Amino acid sequence: MTKDDVISNLLRQMEEKITITKSALAETNESASGDETKSEGKYDTRAIEAAYLAEAQAGQLALAEESLAIFKRFEPRNFEMTEPVGPGALVEVDQEGEICFYLLAPTGGGLMTDYLGCDVTVITPDSRLYQELNEKKMGAELESPALTITGVE
Repeated sequence: MTKDDVISNLLRQMEEKITITKSALAETNESASGDETKSEGKYDTRAIEAAYLAEAQAGQLALAEESLAIFKRFEPRNFEMTEPVGPGALVEVDQEGEICFYLLAPTGGGLMTDYLGCDVTVITPDSRLYQELNEKKMGAELESPALTITGVE
């Protein structure tokens, strides 16, 4: 498995999330404007509530599609083990005796996948951990969270 495989898995997750969000939005739009949501009285607000929900879901869908477009253009370079961590790096860390990986990406923060039997978590420039790892080299230790960089790809 390679870093490209990790990115492909993450892209697939993002596409699945968009598909699910589109489906939910379609259902919510139907609830907001369908025949079955005709008001049954002045206190029946189901259609109004569904319309607000549809508006929020449409906003989430737009953000997810934008994030996917950015991630599709993301082409991280390969890092040598002696190089400092930078954008696009897949960083292996020993976190309290457990090996895990972080992918420094422009978007998709919080997404997770598997790499070599370990968890990979996407972190973005907005996260403190991204900022802490950036420019560090293999062997560097962080205090919060307590981890040691054991590899950079």
